[in-house]
Amino acid sequence: MTDRKDKIKNITIIFLLVMLILTFFSNTIMNYSLVEVSTQQVTSGQITSKVRGSGSVEASESYSVTIEETRKIATVNVKKDAEVATGDLLFTLEDTDSDELDAAKKSLNEAQAAYESAVLTAGITVAERQSIEAGKGSSLTQKQNEIAAANQRVKDAQAAVDAAQASVDKIKAQIDAVSNSTADTTAEEKAVLDAEKKNSEAQDSLTSAESAYTPVKSAYDTALSGLQSAQSAYDEAVAEYNAAKKAYNDETDATKKASKKDAMDAAELAMNKAKRQLDTAQSTFNTCQANLNKVQGSYDSAKSAATDRKNALSNANYNLSVKKLTGTNTAEANNLQAQLNTATAALTDANTALTSATNDQKKVTDKISGEVTIASAYKTMTDLQEEVAKLQAKSIGTEITSPISGTVTDIAVTAGTTVNANDVMMTIQPENKAYVLQFSVTENQAKKVRVGDTAEILNNWYGNDVSAVVSAIRKDPQNRSNSMIICEMKGDVSVGDSYTLSIGEQSSNYDTIVPTSAIREDSNGKFILIIESKSTPLGNRYYARRVDVDVITSDDTKSAVTGALEGYEYVITTTTKPIKENEQVRLASE
Repeated sequence: MTDRKDKIKNITIIFLLVMLILTFFSNTIMNYSLVEVSTQQVTSGQITSKVRGSGSVEASESYSVTIEETRKIATVNVKKDAEVATGDLLFTLEDTDSDELDAAKKSLNEAQAAYESAVLTAGITVAERQSIEAGKGSSLTQKQNEIAAANQRVKDAQAAVDAAQASVDKIKAQIDAVSNSTADTTAEEKAVLDAEKKNSEAQDSLTSAESAYTPVKSAYDTALSGLQSAQSAYDEAVAEYNAAKKAYNDETDATKKASKKDAMDAAELAMNKAKRQLDTAQSTFNTCQANLNKVQGSYDSAKSAATDRKNALSNANYNLSVKKLTGTNTAEANNLQAQLNTATAALTDANTALTSATNDQKKVTDKISGEVTIASAYKTMTDLQEEVAKLQAKSIGTEITSPISGTVTDIAVTAGTTVNANDVMMTIQPENKAYVLQFSVTENQAKKVRVGDTAEILNNWYGNDVSAVVSAIRKDPQNRSNSMIICEMKGDVSVGDSYTLSIGEQSSNYDTIVPTSAIREDSNGKFILIIESKSTPLGNRYYARRVDVDVITSDDTKSAVTGALEGYEYVITTTTKPIKENEQVRLASE
């Protein structure tokens, strides 16, 4: 019995020892599998804040060398960083016309050909051409009145045709009512049926032609109206430009002359814009006119054929009526027949008048269209003549000289380069002008700096005689929540030199200071991770807990913060692997 108890006791002891060993090794393995972290305790004390920033030296003011025409560079006569005086030769250009002048001459040749073609196509007399060139053609209102009158004549003629046709139809109905003839009208009735069929076919053809003609005619009318409006707008813009130009030329006061120059340039831009709109309207009108010419003949032929078939049907009905009237009611039948003859003649006259009014309408629109086209082409040609003369007058020759004295800080072109009008060819730093370096900082950092503060240059590796002083603090145009610190650079500096500056020596005491390396940031803002311990039967366990903070100020290694901290916590500074909030960790000291 005793032996059995001893065995049970020994087994129990062995089991507990094994469990203890396994627990120890399990705890050790688990600890070494955890992320290892280094910590420092939250402290209080003093922080000396400095604002640092880097940038490149720029000229506070510079002069850009440009030309007003597109030319090709033959030689560049100075080098970067060269000192130049007013009048020194900077560039030599190739001795050719500018691209703008070449293009203007080409456009002028095309405009002259277009004008001559418009004159010859319109078939006008020399006197009429000269009148248009002198600006004595009919006004826009007169043109509109002529077109409106022609349209009204067509409308009135159509109304007369409709009335005459109604009269013929009425008399025919009366003839049918009084006719009691038993004469054989088979041939006449067949003729009427044949005439009706051909009339129907002709009317269908007219309908088809109208469906093709109507939208084209409508587009033509719209284009004509648009062209007339564009011409009127352009004429007004030209008048305004001429007035502004005269005011500029007449002004003798230099200050006022600059203002007059701005007004003249604005008027010229408006005139050029109106000219482009006029050219577009003219092109649209020419296209619509060509399209109308394509369908006009078919439409006129279909309309003429429809009129002929309608008259043929009227004659066939007339012959049938005559045949039917042979017999009784001779007196009344003769009277009705006489009325029908008169009404039929009136219908024929009305159709003739309609055709004449339609032809007149086309002649009027063609005449006005020709005048507008010729006037527009002539204006385009004369404008280009003026432009060519202007470009020839302001041609700058082959030498570009310096307008100021100073230092060449940048050359943007090389020999053989084609320079566009107003492109910057060279930048010159004027004499006695300051150099600056600027960099962006936060609003809090900007509050630590004052105009007049001396900046320490941290990377003056070659010991050059360079100094920097804060000259201005402005809003950062690229980030309105930041500010730009602008420092005036003096001494042995050049445009493009890069420096790192440190500004400020202000010290303050703070209750809560943590290592800057402990501060983290995510989409919710800045935070730190502190160590939180929990006791277990197997010892203490450590966890990373998040505390949101706001950074008040920083120096090279420390940051003053505010947040839910007591002041004795340990913050995580480094980790062997990324960690998350509430994740268990292992202290580096264990």
